[in-house]
Amino acid sequence: MFDKNDFKVFNDDTLSGRLELIKRDLDPKFEVLGQDLLQALEDEYHQKFFLKIAKHQRRTKNPPPDTWLAINQDKKGYKKTPHLEFGLWPDRYFITFSLLADIRDRVNYYPILEKYQDKIISEGWGVSNDHTSSVLKNAAEFGDVIKHYQKVKSSDLVVGFELLKDDPIVSSADYDQLLKDKFMKLSKYLVLFNEEVAK
Repeated sequence: MFDKNDFKVFNDDTLSGRLELIKRDLDPKFEVLGQDLLQALEDEYHQKFFLKIAKHQRRTKNPPPDTWLAINQDKKGYKKTPHLEFGLWPDRYFITFSLLADIRDRVNYYPILEKYQDKIISEGWGVSNDHTSSVLKNAAEFGDVIKHYQKVKSSDLVVGFELLKDDPIVSSADYDQLLKDKFMKLSKYLVLFNEEVAK
């Protein structure tokens, strides 16, 4: 389903043009993948999950620098809750688990992050304090990322995986299962964090 042509949507530098390409070329793939992931998540965890595909409706001038689908466990919206995303920057696919700056009950997640810090590092996920940047740091820096998130209110907490556009596997056009597997592996943190914060 996914292939290197996905990135062509970013070749159009106009707002209307890029939005139309995203709607035509990527959103149908997001819908198929999103429904597959919802089913896999509900089969795995026997809990309810909700899908949102970015529509970029607030943009009036600049084209979106990335586009994505998001999955969480709160039907009211995902941005103020722990959530998973799958999407594209112009040079890479990304799969992330995020706690954004304005997440509800933010301080309640600090001890949970510390509890799972070693596990996240050992699994080698990329980490970041900025969900608006495509760059993920090495897992070894996760301790510093957690400290920054605890001290700087405007910062995010991002854990994830990226597959670069020029990676040989992208040229092979046979990586749908890899993306699904990474998403499902990362999904355990969505469930664990929601369960921990509810205690």
